[in-house]
Amino acid sequence: MLYIFSSDSPSIQLSEMINAFCHSYSDFKFVALDNLPSLKQHDKVLFAWEADICGVDTSILKLIHKAYLSSPKFFSGCKGSILCFSKTIFYTKYFSSHIAFLTNNMGLEFIGKPMVEAIESYNNFKNKQRLNNISLKQLCLEECMNLGKRLKNDKHELNQNPKITAVHASHIDRSNTYALMKLILDNLSIEKSIFSLAEERIMDCRGCDFEQCMNFSNHGVCYYEGDKLKDIFKSLDSSQALIVACPNYNDSMPANYFAMINRMTYIYRQKDFSDKYLYAIIVSANSGFDMVAGQIISAFCFNKGFRLAPNFALMEQANEPLSILNLPHINQSMSKYAKDLEQKLKEN
Repeated sequence: MLYIFSSDSPSIQLSEMINAFCHSYSDFKFVALDNLPSLKQHDKVLFAWEADICGVDTSILKLIHKAYLSSPKFFSGCKGSILCFSKTIFYTKYFSSHIAFLTNNMGLEFIGKPMVEAIESYNNFKNKQRLNNISLKQLCLEECMNLGKRLKNDKHELNQNPKITAVHASHIDRSNTYALMKLILDNLSIEKSIFSLAEERIMDCRGCDFEQCMNFSNHGVCYYEGDKLKDIFKSLDSSQALIVACPNYNDSMPANYFAMINRMTYIYRQKDFSDKYLYAIIVSANSGFDMVAGQIISAFCFNKGFRLAPNFALMEQANEPLSILNLPHINQSMSKYAKDLEQKLKEN
């Protein structure tokens, strides 16, 4: 069953996007605030929202809030995707990543490439129009239809011997983030490859134009060839999951990760990451976990198309070097996270 969490009064544009998404469904229900459903394993969920003048959709927030009060794991066992429309050029990624963060923490898995966004006049589809001789609006509706089909048919084959690529950007002798990542990896009985973005200089994207980037991509290379990223991308190609160990640097991911994401574009043009799960380990000395998690969701899931595992992020607070190892709950939290991760990879 498909359950649609939608704006109270969707515009014509959003309504058309929803209709296109539902084209392949014979059975779906719109969720009402006074009649929340009891979701079952393998149910599908669509969030269809529209930005108000403040950049949010209060009707969606009310539905999520009531769902959480019903059960903090309301969406457990379900898979989801997002449609969003904005009458301006703002807010689509911002509020979509917030929806994903909230509901993922309630157990919802998001499929790879889980979102279709439309801004004013559908202008965000202009690049794709260069490769398709149809209108911007029709491009949008076709993407909505394809997203609906992918969510409906989403299925992963069982993998008895999964592999993980883990990436960090920390000093291994004193980093809380690295220490937590190592604890988790040591508790996994599956193959893993660990890479550091801190050991050598990682060049950021040069900013090649579209044709140049496509030409490099067709040859399986980047303009900056030969640094650590090539090894990471090669490992990722044969992995079922990516773990990003990410400290909070000034309420943001470290610069090394931005370089990795930018440079990943040449791989993304040729390879599909939607069958690879995304996990994150986020450590902050103070607050800002949600800001870093939102950046990871937007960059790796929305932009590069990774699948967002349910409860994808383990978030812990620690300040002094290696003090995370002394937190009274850390072994329990780490063990549960590792167990859930391994179970998820082996069940798909």
